[in-house]
Amino acid sequence: MELTFKTDEAWINLFVGGKIYPVQLKTLLNPSTHGSYFRDRIRNDDVIKVHCVQWDNSPNHIKNRMDIDRDGELFRQVLQFMRNGKGTSLPEDRFTLQSLLSEAEFFGLERYRDMIRKRLWKMTGRAQFLLVLLRFGMTRQRA
Repeated sequence: MELTFKTDEAWINLFVGGKIYPVQLKTLLNPSTHGSYFRDRIRNDDVIKVHCVQWDNSPNHIKNRMDIDRDGELFRQVLQFMRNGKGTSLPEDRFTLQSLLSEAEFFGLERYRDMIRKRLWKMTGRAQFLLVLLRFGMTRQRA
């Protein structure tokens, strides 16, 4: 279903892996941090059209919901990047970084992906970094 909004100040609930993330449309439309996932689901012409559903029994005041079948815990960090950009802190845990790399790929967040890759490179060194990319099937772009 496609819902129409008059302003990017409107809020929707992102329902990700059982977790609810209230977010303003302007966060999802920010050209410096939005990825292809949201760009493909939100059109900003004369009015803003969003692929989401009406949610009458919402646990908060926001009655529109976009369902995303991803890890709700990891999405908190993805959303942090979308709100803060390159000022976002990254975890020190290699496993979490590898998981976030998969999330960055899924959401088409190239800048976030590059930040994570740089951190993994520094943590693991070149040989181990390339193994991580191979393991997650991320060798399309230059490491």
